Amino acid sequence: MRANTVISILASLTYRPLLQLAATCFPIANALRGDEVSMGTTILAVRYNGGVVVGADTRTSVSGYVSNRYAAKLTFVLDRSIDRFAVPFKKSAGMAFRDDDDDDFSTCVICRSGSAADTQHLASVVRTDLVSRQLMYRVRGTVTNVAALLRNILINNDLSASLICAGYDHELGRGVIYTITPGGTILEELSWAVGGSGSTYILGHLDSCYSQNNSIGGLMQSEEEALDFVSSAIGLAMERDGSSGGFIRMYVIDRFGKRFISKMPSDMRSGRINGEEVTPQQTALTLRNFAPAITPAKAMYE
Repeated sequence: MRANTVISILASLTYRPLLQLAATCFPIANALRGDEVSMGTTILAVRYNGGVVVGADTRTSVSGYVSNRYAAKLTFVLDRSIDRFAVPFKKSAGMAFRDDDDDDFSTCVICRSGSAADTQHLASVVRTDLVSRQLMYRVRGTVTNVAALLRNILINNDLSASLICAGYDHELGRGVIYTITPGGTILEELSWAVGGSGSTYILGHLDSCYSQNNSIGGLMQSEEEALDFVSSAIGLAMERDGSSGGFIRMYVIDRFGKRFISKMPSDMRSGRINGEEVTPQQTALTLRNFAPAITPAKAMYE
């Protein structure tokens, strides 16, 4: 056997484990194809006394092309306004819950980053599983149940998804935030969680601002404080990350359900677009039809 052949075989045996390790550590980069719709994004969830505030940008891209400027990256899989219709009866002998009790409902949202197709599939499967569970076993889902389902799906499938599972858990009686890695690892975050390509630009900002703004019990004390924290952080990420853009879509989640809040980037609110001064009439014309009207969940089922 020639010497160069032996050297090449030894080299392949030496570096093959390193290549396998690299493929394991970076599953999203390996799973995404060049023509796949990628949700390079900025997603953020913050706990406060009473619930959770979640937010995300609205840009979806294919490589360098912006395919959607107002994508919905926050998908609700537990929603009290819809779950009331799953098992519409009141408590009686042998029944596990009643419709008129606010404490019997959890509200949970999946903040999605990674492949748009994979994360949409995940949310659809989890939602179907939770509704089936309600109909068959008369048991309402919780945020912890959703995180466990997502983990099981990610472990058994080669999907490109990095998720934040957040909401109000009626069994725990508080807001809950879980981060779920592409490999299926679940981590509960006590204060905040961030993900997506824009997260690397604002990690230092989040650490600094959160530690300064809350000192009582490690949580923000008001809903307004959490909203300002989320909107300012995502706005900063949108200014630096080329894969984050559009406007800021946020939800406040507490024991009473969810509330939608939308904010434009700071430059649009201050009358500057692409660094140039514009009049109020030009601003209104530029932002017209920027995002579609949001149909209330209740109206969809009437």
